[in-house]
Amino acid sequence: MENMKPTSLFDVFLRLRPSRHNNERFLDVQESASEDELPTHITINPPTNDTRRKAVETFEFTGVFEEDAQQRDVFDSTGIIPLIEGVIGEPGKLGRDGLLATLGVSGSGKSHTILGDRCQRGLTQLTLDVLYRHLEPYLAETDTSVFAFNSIQTADPAESQIYRAGDFLDSIYDNGNVSRMSRATTPAFESSFMSAPSSKRYAPRVSELPSSPSTEDIEIEIDEDAEYAIVISMYEVHNDKIFDLLAAPTPGKSPAKRRALLFKATEGSPDRKLVAGLRKVVCSNLDDALLVLETGLRERQTAGTGSNATSSRSHGFFCMEVKKRHRGHGVPGPWASSTMTIADLAGSERARQAKTAGATLAEGGAINTSLMYLGQCMQMQVENAKSNAQALVPFRQCKLTELLFSDSLAPTSMNHRSRQKAVMIVTADPLGDYNATSQILRYSALAKKIENPRVPSTTQSIGLAPGSRSAPGSGRVTPSALTEDLEAALEQITRLREELEIAQIHLQEETNRRMEAEAAWANSELRIDEIEEQIRDEVFSEMEAKMALEQRRWRAARDEEMDRQDEHVDRKLEIMARGISVYEDEEGDLEDQENIPPQSPNVDGLAQRVGSLALRGTGRKVSGKENPRVGELEEENARLRAQLANVEREKGLRSPSKKMRVLKTRKWEGSGMSFDDAL
Repeated sequence: MENMKPTSLFDVFLRLRPSRHNNERFLDVQESASEDELPTHITINPPTNDTRRKAVETFEFTGVFEEDAQQRDVFDSTGIIPLIEGVIGEPGKLGRDGLLATLGVSGSGKSHTILGDRCQRGLTQLTLDVLYRHLEPYLAETDTSVFAFNSIQTADPAESQIYRAGDFLDSIYDNGNVSRMSRATTPAFESSFMSAPSSKRYAPRVSELPSSPSTEDIEIEIDEDAEYAIVISMYEVHNDKIFDLLAAPTPGKSPAKRRALLFKATEGSPDRKLVAGLRKVVCSNLDDALLVLETGLRERQTAGTGSNATSSRSHGFFCMEVKKRHRGHGVPGPWASSTMTIADLAGSERARQAKTAGATLAEGGAINTSLMYLGQCMQMQVENAKSNAQALVPFRQCKLTELLFSDSLAPTSMNHRSRQKAVMIVTADPLGDYNATSQILRYSALAKKIENPRVPSTTQSIGLAPGSRSAPGSGRVTPSALTEDLEAALEQITRLREELEIAQIHLQEETNRRMEAEAAWANSELRIDEIEEQIRDEVFSEMEAKMALEQRRWRAARDEEMDRQDEHVDRKLEIMARGISVYEDEEGDLEDQENIPPQSPNVDGLAQRVGSLALRGTGRKVSGKENPRVGELEEENARLRAQLANVEREKGLRSPSKKMRVLKTRKWEGSGMSFDDAL
C-alpha cells in the first residue's frame, strides 16, 4: 500500500486591520482572479526612508482579508466550520483534533479576531455557539445524572479536576448574580478548591455580552445515535511555563507563586502528551460556557505598553473538548474525545517601541523567544519537505512549540489517531512597523508550506517493527533504526527534562519557604530591638520621674528643716535678749559730776556715756573718782560705740542663721557671760 498523500499542516490566512497610524503604507494586496475568491498574494515594499535597500517581497496565503472584513466573513471563509465538523466526527467515526491560532505583531488585532469586542463576538464565541446550537439536544445529563458525570471523570486521561459548571461558577461568583436560565441550582461540590476564595466576585451578565453576528444559518452534520459532552479548559504559557486560567485565585498570593503545570504523557495517555492537572468544567449550555470563558480571561496576564494598552503577556489556549460515545439501548459505550483548541498567541514586540521595563520587559523577551522557536520549527519542516534527509524538528525547545506541534510533528507510526488540522490567522497593520510585520509574514508564509508527516502504511509499519532494526544480510544499521534510537533518546531527554522541571518547582517552593522564614526571622529581630528600645525609654522616663519626685521631696524636707532651725535660733536669740540688761550706777554718776569742773561740760557728758558701759566683770562701776583716767575712758568709749554701731548694722543685714553663728563665736565682754551661758 502506498503512502497517503501529504497534506498541508496549516491553512494560513492574513487579516489586515484598519490602521491607527499615519505612516506610509508598505503592504499591498494583489487582486484575485475572481471576485468570489479571496486574494492570496500580498507585496510588501520597504519604506522609502530605509537606507538598507531591502528588496520587495511577495508572500502567498490561503486567503487575505482586507480592512473591511467582518467577523462572520472570517469565520465562514477560514475553514473553521470544517474544523468543528472534524472535532465532532462523522457518524460512527471518531473525531479529529482541530487548532485555530492567531499570529501577529502586538496591537495588530489578534485578540479582537479571537475574542471580539463589546459589539461583536469573536471566533471563540461563534465556535461555542455553533457547537451548542447543534449538540445541546444530544448532551449527556451531567447536571442531574451522577453516573454520567462520574463516567466523564473516569474517562479523562489528563489527571484533571473536573467540575460541573454550576459548582464552578458558584465557587467563583456570587450566587445571586449568576443566571441559571436552563437548569436548576446544583449543590456545591465539596473540595478544597470550592472553599478557597472567601470574597466573591461578580459575574458578567450573559445578556450584556454581544450576540452578533448570528450563526443560525450554519448547518453541520451530527451523529444522532451518539451522546456528547462538552468540557471546557483554559491555560496560558507565561514566561515558558503553563498555568491554569480556571484555577481558584488564592487570597494574598501573587501571580509569580502560581503552580506551573506539566505537559507530559500520563498513565491514561502513554503515547500522547497532555497538560496534566488542569481544572476542567463540564458545560451543559452556551451561557455557562461563556461565563467560564469570561472567568478565564480575567485571570490572563495583560499589561499596558507603548504599542498596546491591553497587551497580552502570555499565549492563551482555550480548549473545547468534545466527548462522544454511542448511545445504544443498553449500557453506553466508552467516551472518545477530540479537542478544538483556540490559541491566542501573544504578539512580538520591540522593547524600544513598547517602552517596557522590568517584569514586562522579561515577558516580552520570553514571548519573542518562543515566536523565534516557532519560526525555526516552521523553517525546518519546510526544508524537510524539500529534502530527502529528514532532520528532526526541535519543537520541544519551548512550551509553545511543544503544545502546537506535539500532536502533529511527533512520531506516531504505531498510533492510528488522526493528526490534527490547523488554521492560522495572521493579523497585520499595513501602516504599522515594517520590520516586525515583515518578519511575522515570513514565518506565517512558511507555515502554509508545512506538510503533515506521512503516515506509514500497514506494510511499512510491519517492516519497521522493533525487531527489524537492520536490513538482512547488510550488517549495517538502517536509518530507521537510527531514527528509533534518536527518538528514544529524545523521549528520555524529555522525561529527564520533566523531572528536572519538577525538581526546579520543588526547589523554588523550598527556596520561597526559606526566604519567607528568613524574612520572618529578620522581622522578629527588628521587633525585638524595637521592643527593647521602647522598654528602655519607658524605664528611663519612669526613673527620671521618680528622681524628680525624690528631689522635690528632699527639697521640701530640707526647707522645712531649715525653717525649724531658724525658728529655734530666733527663740534662742529672744531668750538671750531678754537675759541681757545694761546696768547704770547713778551714785557714781553723781560723784563724777561733782568732781568735774563746771566750765568743762564735755567732760561731764563723757562721764555719763562712760558710766553707761558695762566693763569687765559683772557689777563693775565707773566713778568720778577716777578722773585721771577720763581721757582714756573717753577714747575707749568712742571706740566701743563705733564697734557697736558696726555690729548693729551687720546684724540688721544678716539672716537669723548668720546671727546665730556669729553669736556662738563671740563672747559677751560686758558682763563676763558667754553666749552659750546666756542660753
